[in-house]
Amino acid sequence: MDILFTLDTSFMLASLKMLLLLAVATWFVSLIIEDVSIVDYIWSLLTLLAVSTYAFLSGINNPVSLGMLLMVAIWAVRLTWFLVKRGRNKPEDRRYQVIRERNSPNFGFKSLYLIFIFQALVAWVLSTLFVPIFTSSVDLSTSVVWTLWHSVGVAIWLFGFLYESIADHQLHSFNSRVVKESSTLSTGLWRYCRHPNYFGECCIWWGWFIYAIPTGSAWILLAPMIMTYLLLKFSGVGNMEQGITDRRPDYQAYIDSTNTFFPWKPLRKVIDS
Repeated sequence: MDILFTLDTSFMLASLKMLLLLAVATWFVSLIIEDVSIVDYIWSLLTLLAVSTYAFLSGINNPVSLGMLLMVAIWAVRLTWFLVKRGRNKPEDRRYQVIRERNSPNFGFKSLYLIFIFQALVAWVLSTLFVPIFTSSVDLSTSVVWTLWHSVGVAIWLFGFLYESIADHQLHSFNSRVVKESSTLSTGLWRYCRHPNYFGECCIWWGWFIYAIPTGSAWILLAPMIMTYLLLKFSGVGNMEQGITDRRPDYQAYIDSTNTFFPWKPLRKVIDS
């Protein structure tokens, strides 16, 4: 029972300090360029920073902890690189423009806690998934061995990583075209659900959860549940589709014919009509 609910507070406090430092530094940059969209660039890096802190404190002395660090690093670098490529030479994202309007005047100061510190705290809470993996490697009396859970977790992570990467590439290529048949991408992975990139991201976090099951900690369930909620209701699907039919007249037909989150074949009755 102690193992089930125990979380190393020294590890958590050490990572919190690092995450807040990165968040504040990025906030300073956002004041200079007057664009808080750059917070998206550090989202995955916050998670990587937390995991790197845990790895440094515990030491990498087994393939399980090394595998976790590598998965997070690959995911974080790829996602940050893609977001920077997609967002360069573009104005502040419309989502943050709305937040800016709602919280003016003095939005520059307010954005510190509304956006940057908030993101850091969310990443910190999500990092509870990784703490048991690294703290279990500190206790040398406990044998840390590779199990079937780890293999399944890596397989699901890899599936989600590839799925998200392909979906991001397809959408970026579509948006980069000068001539388009419509304003909504409905081919490739986007034919089977309206948010394949979010579905891939969800698989990544549940893959990490399965990878962490051998730790026997109840804390590992918190992160994938929060991420699933964020992707479906808060910053993901719900946020992206709010008012989208006003901006894209063809999107309503896409909604009627395509599953929201989980990939499945398009609704034949809508396509054939």
